[in-house]
Amino acid sequence: MTLPPARRLALLVVLVLVIVVCLAVSVGVVLTRGAGDSIGDKVQSLKDDAVPASGAEKDREQLLSVSREFATRFNTYGPDMLDDQGHLPQYAEITDLMSPKFADVFKDAVKIPEQTVAQLKASSTGTVYAVGVASQDADSAKVLVAGTIELAYPYKGKGGKGDKGGDGSTDGEKTISTGPQRFRYEVDLVKIDGHWLVDDFDDIDDGRPSFTQPAIPETTPGSTPSTSPGTESPSQDATSGSAGTTEGEQ
Repeated sequence: MTLPPARRLALLVVLVLVIVVCLAVSVGVVLTRGAGDSIGDKVQSLKDDAVPASGAEKDREQLLSVSREFATRFNTYGPDMLDDQGHLPQYAEITDLMSPKFADVFKDAVKIPEQTVAQLKASSTGTVYAVGVASQDADSAKVLVAGTIELAYPYKGKGGKGDKGGDGSTDGEKTISTGPQRFRYEVDLVKIDGHWLVDDFDDIDDGRPSFTQPAIPETTPGSTPSTSPGTESPSQDATSGSAGTTEGEQ
């Protein structure tokens, strides 16, 4: 049976209204019950029954991850990274976590661990056991990082594997270690092109300027400014103190 044109039009209008109402209800559910910053995130959260991270949460996760990786890699190097030219190219790749300002300072400071490894065959192992965001805004943040650095040096000694000496003892290469030395860093990060990068850091316990800041010379009345022992340039001190030698090792 064929419906009259008027009834067909009325039925079509009703169907359109039903579709519009359904769409409105669906949008309302997505907006009110979905989680996330964008419509796509909200729809995905309803589909997967999961709550995607907000922009602030994603930033926080990246801040913690970058800071942890930086402190670990900054304090980890050894003879296995040394190339034929006496450089540490794998260690130097840590600049991919740094802002351009910090990377420029680090490229000069990396000479210190290179010399330490080349001359002493020393190795350093950094371990991070705690990270936390101290402050954060849209494009800058401070993260606290705590961990340990352990330095090891090879030396010749008796009782190891090697050639026998004239007295029948065995001379071989042993290793001396500083043991885990604790550190606490305050890491400054900036957001550049959507990525959080390390812009500077300060060893909280050493009482000295941050890595990128110049050391302050000690002066006395009537004397000319001079740099006292232990107040070398921050790039050398930070690398030899945090990524080269520690106070516990001296």
